[in-house]
Amino acid sequence: MTPRVNPLLEMTRKLGLLWRSVVRLLQDRQALRQNLGHLRRSYRAGGLQHLKGALLSIPPKVEPGSWIFYQHLLATNVLPRIRNQIASQGAPVLVSIIVPTYNTEPGMLKEMLNSVKNQVYPNWELCIADDCSTEPHVRTILEAYAAKDPRIKLHFADQNKGVACASNQAISMATGAFVVLLDHDDLLEPQAIFRAAEAVIHNDADMIYSDELMISADRKKMLYHAHRPAFSPEYLRGHPYIVHMVGFRTQLLRDIGGFDEALRISQDYDLILRASERAQKIVHLPEILYLWRVHESSAGHDQAAKVMEVSSAVLQRHHDRSHTHGTIVPGAGFNFFATRYPLQPGLRVAIIIPTKNHGDLVRQCVDSIHATVKEVAFDIIVIDHESTDPATIEYLASVGDKARVMRYEGPFNFSTINNWAIAQLPDQYSHYLLCNNDIEAIKPGWLERMVELGQDPSVGMVGAELLYPDRRSVQHAGVCVGAFGIAEHYGKYLEVDPDAHDIRYLGRLAIPHEISAVTAACALIRKDAFDAVQGMDELLRVGFGDVDLCLRVLQKGWRILQCPAAILIHHESYTRGKSFNEDPHPEDSAAFVARWKDFLALGDPYHNPCLLLTQHSWHVKTPMHCSFESRRRVFERDAATGRQKIYHG
Repeated sequence: MTPRVNPLLEMTRKLGLLWRSVVRLLQDRQALRQNLGHLRRSYRAGGLQHLKGALLSIPPKVEPGSWIFYQHLLATNVLPRIRNQIASQGAPVLVSIIVPTYNTEPGMLKEMLNSVKNQVYPNWELCIADDCSTEPHVRTILEAYAAKDPRIKLHFADQNKGVACASNQAISMATGAFVVLLDHDDLLEPQAIFRAAEAVIHNDADMIYSDELMISADRKKMLYHAHRPAFSPEYLRGHPYIVHMVGFRTQLLRDIGGFDEALRISQDYDLILRASERAQKIVHLPEILYLWRVHESSAGHDQAAKVMEVSSAVLQRHHDRSHTHGTIVPGAGFNFFATRYPLQPGLRVAIIIPTKNHGDLVRQCVDSIHATVKEVAFDIIVIDHESTDPATIEYLASVGDKARVMRYEGPFNFSTINNWAIAQLPDQYSHYLLCNNDIEAIKPGWLERMVELGQDPSVGMVGAELLYPDRRSVQHAGVCVGAFGIAEHYGKYLEVDPDAHDIRYLGRLAIPHEISAVTAACALIRKDAFDAVQGMDELLRVGFGDVDLCLRVLQKGWRILQCPAAILIHHESYTRGKSFNEDPHPEDSAAFVARWKDFLALGDPYHNPCLLLTQHSWHVKTPMHCSFESRRRVFERDAATGRQKIYHG
C-alpha cells in the first residue's frame, strides 16, 4: 500500500514554518528592515501566495553562540563515540598532513600545530616544509614541537621557491597512503583526520573534501559557512568551490606530478582539477572539518586580478586535457568563470508544448521561442489536448510554420501526453525540450546555453532558471529532492536581478552545476536518455513525474545539470492552479514517496545535510548540525563508460 500525505498535518507544518518566520522578523528589527521591501514587492506581484513564499525564503538568524553550542555537542556527544570506535578499529590507515610554512605569525603557527596534535585519530604524520622563512621564530617553534612528537617531520629550504615547491617537498616526505592539505595559518577540527581515514577505509577514496567555516583571524567571528554539495564537475569548472579540507591518495598525487611549481597562485585549483580528472572515487564529507582564518595576508585576497588571470588559464588547460572544447569567458565575479562550448553539427531539438485552451499563453510561448533562439535547429510541437476555446482553436489553426499542432484525446495525464507526443516524432531529434505552455523566453541564447551543456554524452538532462512574471523573483533554480517532505524548487521566491548574476549561495544561481532533478516546465533531455528510461512514468499523472524522470536518468549514470544562463519567465499555474496549503495531487505524491523512499531517507546528495529542508534556499540549520554519522557522499566514475554514480558511503 502506498503511503499518503496527510493534508491536515502538511497544512499544520507549513503554517508553523510561516509563524516562526513572522515571529523571527518581529523579534529582529534589522531583519525586518532588510526584508520589508522584498515582502511588499512579493505581495504586489503574487498576493498572499508570494508573500508566504517570501517569508519562507528569509534565512533564519544564526546566533553568535551557535558555534559554541556546536562545539559543546561535538565534545560531549560525538568525539567520545569516535574515540571508542578508533579503539576497536583494526589496521588503521596512515594519513600524512602536508603543511608549507613561511613567516607564519607565532600564535597562528602554534594554534595550527595544536589543532593537528588534538586530532582524535592518532595515526597521522605531519610533514612540514618551510619555504626559507626569514623570521627565526618559525624554526624555533617547529623544532620545539617536533622534539616532543616523532610524528612531526620537518624540512627547511635554503631558498624561497614558493608555496607549490614547498608543498611538493612536504609531499615527498609523506609515507602515508593518503595526504591531507593544511595551510599554515588555518585549523583542523579534532575529528577531521578521522573522517578522512573513514573515507579511505570504507569508500576507497581517491580524493576527499569537506565543508568549512571561514572565521576571523582572532577566531571570535563566524564569517561564512561553506556547506558543499556532492562532487560536481561542472560546478568546479565555474567556481573553485572545493577549497578546504581537501585530501588525495598519495600515489595519485605523485602520478600527476604534485603541484605545478611554475604557479605562484591558483596552484591549489590547478591541483584539484588535475586530481579530479584522474580520481575514480571522490568523497564529500558534509561536515565542518576545517577553519579557514581570513586575514589581510590570506592568499589571493590582495591580488584578485592576478588570481582571475591565472585561474582562467588553469581552467582552460583543464578543458584542453579533457577534450571538452570549452573556452573560458568572463564570469559573474571574483573566482567565478563561464565556459562556452561550440555547438556540435547535426543537433536538433523538438520542443514539446502541451496545452488545453489558453491560446494567448501558447502564442506568447511560441513567439518568444522564435524571437530568442537563433543558433540551434528546433521544431515546436504543440499538443492540443481537446481545446474548446474558440480563440485557441483559431490560433492553433493559423499557427502556420511556427509550430506543428498534434491533437491528443483522452483524460489529462501530463506524463502520457508527453510520451505520446514523442512517440509520434521521427528519429531526427537529438534532444527533446519539455516545455509548459506558460513559459516565456526573454533573453536570446537560452536554448543555446542548455544545448551546449546537454550535447555532452555524459549529460542526460539540463534545467533552466525560471522567474515569476515580476522578473525579480525566482520560481525554479533546480529541485531539492526531500525538501518540504517530498521535493521542492531551489531558490523559490528569492529576489534577484535578472540582468546580473547573483553569486550568493556559493554561486548556485550563477554557474552550471550538477543536481538531482529539474522541473519539466522547461527541461532538455537527450533522446537516448529518454529512450533508455522509457520516458515518463504514466502512473504519475501530474505531480512529480518530472522529478521521477530525473532520478531514473540519474540512476542510469547520466549527469543532470542546472543552467542559470537559461533564464525564462514561468507564468506558473495560470492553466491548472496551485494551492499552498493542500497537496493538489495526493495520489502522485504517495506513489513518488513509496518509490523513492530510500533516496528520501538518505537525502539528496546535492543538498548538504547541514542545510535546512524546510526552506527554498540554502540556509544553515540552527542549531548547527552535529552528528556522529558522517553521511559521506561518494562520486564514482566508471573509467570505461564515463558514466557516474552518486551515493551515500
